[in-house]
Amino acid sequence: MSDINLYAIDAGAYINNGASIEPFTVIKRGTIVKPNVRVSSCVRIEENCFIGKNTFIGHGVVMRPNTVIGENCVIGHLTVFEGGSKIGDGTLIHAQCHITKGVTIGSNVFIAPFFVGANDKRMCHARENMKFKIEGYTIEDGARIAIGVTVLPDVTIGSNAVIGAGAIVTKDIPSNAIAYGVPARVIGEVPESERV
Repeated sequence: MSDINLYAIDAGAYINNGASIEPFTVIKRGTIVKPNVRVSSCVRIEENCFIGKNTFIGHGVVMRPNTVIGENCVIGHLTVFEGGSKIGDGTLIHAQCHITKGVTIGSNVFIAPFFVGANDKRMCHARENMKFKIEGYTIEDGARIAIGVTVLPDVTIGSNAVIGAGAIVTKDIPSNAIAYGVPARVIGEVPESERV
């Protein structure tokens, strides 16, 4: 067992002192891992990613190129980032979530397990006569997303909004709104005491 390489960290990756990287992790060139980050085992971090200080990355997470994770975040096990996305400080993304390419998720956001987001209205699959156009969604600061929510392309969920379990968000949700259902509809307002 001593001849097995437990890590695959490119020479062009920068791992700050105090970061903890568990075995069977791949980190590609151009990636920066700041102090006090904990990267669990079997994680794949591709080129030019950034992980802010005091952030936890769970087992089996995949981060495709140009994913930016802020400070003090928690990223749950088996979550996939398709790249070109930015996650703000203090955000918690639970296990088994799919974060599509080209999205923005603000600070202090809560996303429960089994979240799925989409970024392609036409569902292209290598057809020569169809052009793939990334139309990522936006989740603003302080929003809370319950278990099993789906967000469609080019949708904005406003700051401090709450989305109920199993909802499919097909259009913009205003700040401070409570919405649920298929499709998601606004049914109330978040109390001021629960806003960040």
